[in-house]
Parts: sequence; structure tokens; C-alpha cells
Amino acid sequence: MTPQRITRFIARDWSAHSSRDRGVERALEGLVGNALQAGRLALTLREDTLVAICADRGLATELRFQQRELLKTLSAAGFEGIEQMRIRLTSTPRAPEPTAQRERREIPDEARRILHDTAASIPDPGLAGALERLARAARPSPRKD
Repeated sequence: MTPQRITRFIARDWSAHSSRDRGVERALEGLVGNALQAGRLALTLREDTLVAICADRGLATELRFQQRELLKTLSAAGFEGIEQMRIRLTSTPRAPEPTAQRERREIPDEARRILHDTAASIPDPGLAGALERLARAARPSPRKD
């Protein structure tokens, strides 16, 4: 009989722990969502304690004032038995949420010509204007050689 790899147990425990922390973050998102998304705050549960890891003192002070509301919100969300809260300071509690890079889309010259022609033949001025703006906005960017 071969022994089971320890990573099998660690992975299961880690997955349960991280999904519980994501549940805590979802439950408190209405109160601290901006700080979570900006990477200034991380939340985790340790037995009967909510641990908030903050990036700055101002946020830590704000959380101290909201402590009662945070614990009541967690209780209402189904996290029973959380009775206290601890706040820790660190320079980077978590990586900020990645922001989606907007890619500039290009419309070929032929398609822009079709948009102009269609805009000229449509009697609705609002729709025609929208097609004209689309044709103007999607100009190809200059090529870099």
C-alpha cells in the first residue's frame, strides 16, 4: 500500500479555506468593496475571529468604527460564531484586482465606407449619427514598422 501524497490533503484544506474567505469577502462587499478591489484590504476567518489585513491606518480606523456592522453582516450571511475582529497593518495585503485593458478595435476601410453609406440612406437622424460616429471612431491606428 503506497502512502497518499500530502499535497492531496493540503489542496483540499486550502481550497476550503480560500472559498470560505471568498464567501466572507462577498458578504462584506457592500461595506468594504472598494478597499477589497483596490488591494488595500484582505479578509480571512481564524476560528471565531474576523481578521482584516489593511494597507493603511486610515482604512484600519474606518474598520474599527464599522466593526459591529461587519460582524452583524457576517452573522446575517450565515457565518455563525464570529464574535471578534482583529485588524493588522501591512504594506500590501493582497494584489489589486486586475483591470481589463481596453483594446482598440479597428474597422477596415471597406466597412467604414459601408457605415457611411448606410448612415446616408437612413431617415432616422439619431441612428444615422450613431453610424457616422462609429465609422469615425474606428479609424485604424498608424502602423509601426
